[in-house]
Amino acid sequence: MARATRRRWGLDLILRRMAPALAVWLSACVAGPDSQEPRMQVPEAFSQAPSAVQSDAAWWRGFGDPLLDQLVAEARAANLDLRQAALRVEEARHQVRIVGAAAAPQVSANAQASDNRLSETTSIAPLLGGGGAPGSVPTGAPGTTFATYQVGFDASWELDLAGANRRAVQAAQARVDAAAWTARDAEIILTAEVARSYLDYRALNRRIDVNAQLKAVRAEALTYSQVRRRHGLTTILDERRAERDLAAVDAARQDLIAERAARAHALAGLLGRPPLALSAELAAAPVATGTPDAIPVGLPSDLLRRRPDLRAAERDLAAATADIGVAVADLYPSISLTGAVSLVSGSLAKLISGDSLQTSAGAGLTLPLLDGGRRRATVDLRRTQAQAALLAYQAAVLTALKDVEDALSRLEAERARKARLQAAEAAARDQLAAIQAQNTAGLATGLDLLAARASLLDASDALVQAQAATDQAVVALYKALGGGWDERRVAVSGGT
Repeated sequence: MARATRRRWGLDLILRRMAPALAVWLSACVAGPDSQEPRMQVPEAFSQAPSAVQSDAAWWRGFGDPLLDQLVAEARAANLDLRQAALRVEEARHQVRIVGAAAAPQVSANAQASDNRLSETTSIAPLLGGGGAPGSVPTGAPGTTFATYQVGFDASWELDLAGANRRAVQAAQARVDAAAWTARDAEIILTAEVARSYLDYRALNRRIDVNAQLKAVRAEALTYSQVRRRHGLTTILDERRAERDLAAVDAARQDLIAERAARAHALAGLLGRPPLALSAELAAAPVATGTPDAIPVGLPSDLLRRRPDLRAAERDLAAATADIGVAVADLYPSISLTGAVSLVSGSLAKLISGDSLQTSAGAGLTLPLLDGGRRRATVDLRRTQAQAALLAYQAAVLTALKDVEDALSRLEAERARKARLQAAEAAARDQLAAIQAQNTAGLATGLDLLAARASLLDASDALVQAQAATDQAVVALYKALGGGWDERRVAVSGGT
C-alpha cells in the first residue's frame, strides 16, 4: 500500500512539474499553415463612377417613400429565409463550442452497486490467494453471496500536441464568420428584392392610371368615328381601326393588372405573409416619389470589405486553411492522460472511508504507423479544398467587379433614356397645346385632337417605364456594391 502511494505521488509530482513546460510547448506548436488574407489585383477605380458622398446604410430611404421603409423593416424582421440564415449562424456557433470542448479534460462521475453470488462449482479464493482483508470484496467458497459498491470519478485529457484542436476551433470560428456574412448577404438581397417589387408595383399603378386615360381617349375616338361614318364622312375602315386601338389598350390593361398582382404577391411572400395579405396597405402606395441621385460607389478595393459574399468567401478560405492543420496534426503522435479516483467496498457502511480509496493514473501514446495512406490523402484533400476555396474567392471578386460595372453602365443608360423620354413627353405636350389651338380656330379636326392626346399618353407611359427602369438600376447598383453601409460597421467587422 505504501509503495503504491509513493508511486502515485511520484507520478503526480512529475505531471505537476511538466505541466507548465508542456503548456508553453503546446502553445507554440500548431501544425499546418496560418490563414493569410488573400491578395488580388483590382482596378484603381470604377469607370463612370460618380463622386463619392457619405453613404447611408438605409439606402432605400433615398426613394422618400414611408411605405417602402415600412415594408423593408417588416421583411427584415419576418422573412423566413432570413430567419433560417440567422439560425445557421447559431448552428455554427454551437459547433465552435462542440469543437472547443474536445480540447478540454473530460471528467465523468460514476456509481455502481452489484449483488453477486458464486456458483456452486466456482471458488475465486484460490485465484486471489485466499480470503480478502476485512471490508474488502469477499472471496469465499462456492455459493457465497456478496455485494460490491463503487462511486468515483474518471478523467481523461488528450494533449493537443500538434494543434489539431486549435486548428479545428479556428476552422469552426471561420465558419461562424462566413455564416454571419452570408446572413448579411441574404439581408441585402432581401432588401433589394423588396425595393424592386415595391417600385415595380408603384410604377404599374401609375401605368394603369395612364392606361385608363388612354382607354377613355380611344373610346371617344371610336364614338367619333362611328358618328362620322353614319354621316358618310368616313369608311368602315376608320371605325374598325378605332375598335382595334381600343381593344389593344384594354388588353394591355389586363396585362398590367396581372403584373401588379404578381408584384403584390411577391412582396407578401418576402414579408412572410400570405399572397393577398398586403392588398389594403399597397392601396395607399404613392404614385411617385424621389430617386437617389448621388450613389457612393467608392473604390474597387473598398468592395472587398463591403460585399458580404466576398467576406464570406474569404472566411471559407480561412476555414479550409485551418482544416489543413487538422489533417497535418493527425500525422503526428498523440498523447492522452487518464486518471480515476473511486471508493470501492463490499460494505455500504464502509464505502465512505480512507481504506476504500482506489486510484489510477496513466498515460497513453498513439503513433500512426500504417493506414494505407489515408492520413496523407486527407492532407492532400484538404490542400486541394483550400486551393478551390481560393479560386472561389478570386472568382467571386471578379463577379463582384463585373456586377458593379454592369450596374453603373445600366444606370447611366437608363438616366440618359429617361432624359430623352422627358423631352419626348414635353414635345408631345407642346404638340397637344398647338392642336388644341388649331382645333379652336377650326384648323384641326376632333380626331387630330384625340390623336394628340393619345400620343401624349403614350409618351407618359414610356416615361413611367423609364423612371421605373432607372429606379431598378439604382437598386441593382446598391445591391452590387453590397448594399448601403456604415463605415464604422465595416471597420468593426473588418477584424472578423
